[in-house]
Amino acid sequence: MNGYALVIATDEFEKITAASIISSIAAASDIPVDVFVTMNGLRPFEHEVVETRDFATGPLGEAMLTSEETEIPLFTEQFRDAKEMGPMHVYACTMAMEMWGRELEDYVDIFDGELGVSGFLTKAADKQVIFI
Repeated sequence: MNGYALVIATDEFEKITAASIISSIAAASDIPVDVFVTMNGLRPFEHEVVETRDFATGPLGEAMLTSEETEIPLFTEQFRDAKEMGPMHVYACTMAMEMWGRELEDYVDIFDGELGVSGFLTKAADKQVIFI
């Protein structure tokens, strides 16, 4: 195994936050990580959704977003920081973007580009795949 390949297909705030934490720790440990954001997983990365914090959340997510005692970085910040710490790339799914009628400019600036599934599978060929 040569690192991790995370597939984010959910719009659930807690799961995306968990993916950002896993990615951050791996990247900081110099473990290569490729993240592929697809399907409903793209919505939480839209500029407007991030700005308004209009995320699909459960009780823990609500607590994370409103806590005044514990400051938890937003998943977008965690992904951005992880990319600076180590070998990590984040890709948006071309097909899902087309279905949503979106371009990379519609999302927060953490994506290294867009890929189709076959392109991502090529990058993930030697990695442990984690589906979220």
